[in-house]
Amino acid sequence: MAKRIKDTYQKHLWVFISVNILIFWSIFVYGAIDFDEIKLNLYEFTGAKSLIFILSPIITLVLNGIMPNSIKETIIFWKVKNRLPGCRAFSHFAIRDPRINIESLKNKIGEFPKEPDEQNRVWYSLYQKYGNDEVVWGSHRDFLITRDLASLSFLFLVIFGSILIFYANSIVSIYLFYLMIQYLILSFSSRNYGNRFVCNVLAKASENR
Repeated sequence: MAKRIKDTYQKHLWVFISVNILIFWSIFVYGAIDFDEIKLNLYEFTGAKSLIFILSPIITLVLNGIMPNSIKETIIFWKVKNRLPGCRAFSHFAIRDPRINIESLKNKIGEFPKEPDEQNRVWYSLYQKYGNDEVVWGSHRDFLITRDLASLSFLFLVIFGSILIFYANSIVSIYLFYLMIQYLILSFSSRNYGNRFVCNVLAKASENR
């Protein structure tokens, strides 16, 4: 399921990667953001007949795979242990989402687990049952794509920021600020989608059936 979901947004990742690389390259080479040059090169990057576009699945796969999922989760949720929202599925989310029928859910799984690892394990078992539901599937996709975008944005912040930090001018300062804001926005977005994904699974599992 996760692989099929990822297949639906690989092109989105490639466009994101292309735009970020081209903006960096424009500043690095020209010392400014040349939108005409970026637009021209973006066409070359994403044109169906270009060699770069043909190689884009490989480039995207490599860049997106540099960081393991555990690092991506730390980058998004800012936690080292018990990072995933599933670790708080029953102690936090279940009792705060009005869509979730607590009694119905307890009838299906018994008393709610308390340990974070156990909460995530039980929650994941529910996801395995309801993962194909349209709402659950959609929220899972939203979480995965924003997780990968946030991870790539963090990678760009570290790599591009490290290269340009020695170029002391206003354009570089604005660009570094942009990279930071891009990462923060995508990180918060992914965190919210992850929380919603957990709640959607619980809501589906708690339906009276």
